[in-house]
Amino acid sequence: MSEQGATGPRNPADLAAQMRAAAERMMAGWTAAAGGSVPGQPPATPPGPGFVMPTMPATMTGRQMEAVLDDLSARRAQVQALVAQLQAFDEQLATLETNLRPFLAWTRKWAGVESAMADFWRPLTGGSEK
Repeated sequence: MSEQGATGPRNPADLAAQMRAAAERMMAGWTAAAGGSVPGQPPATPPGPGFVMPTMPATMTGRQMEAVLDDLSARRAQVQALVAQLQAFDEQLATLETNLRPFLAWTRKWAGVESAMADFWRPLTGGSEK
């Protein structure tokens, strides 16, 4: 049985060596997938016509963040355009309201005149016609 035993490394140096070896294997895999050469291994073959090279995680995250930021910028521009349209619409409504106020006063006065005229021209009831 080795010094590491069944549960893992026995000392920090063994753990560090295992971690370093795992990291090197991971980096070698990424480098080989990206088309680079790994020391001690033959260079990777060039990709075929239908093969898409995988991107590195940091690059992919950067692209995703760029897409998110572009989307946010576009949405903010849309909101700003909507705000401008709503302000213009509010100004139009305010103008309409200001212009309709005199008509409201005129309508109320006309309703008073109609009421007075209706009382004046009301035919007499109960009397006999000759």
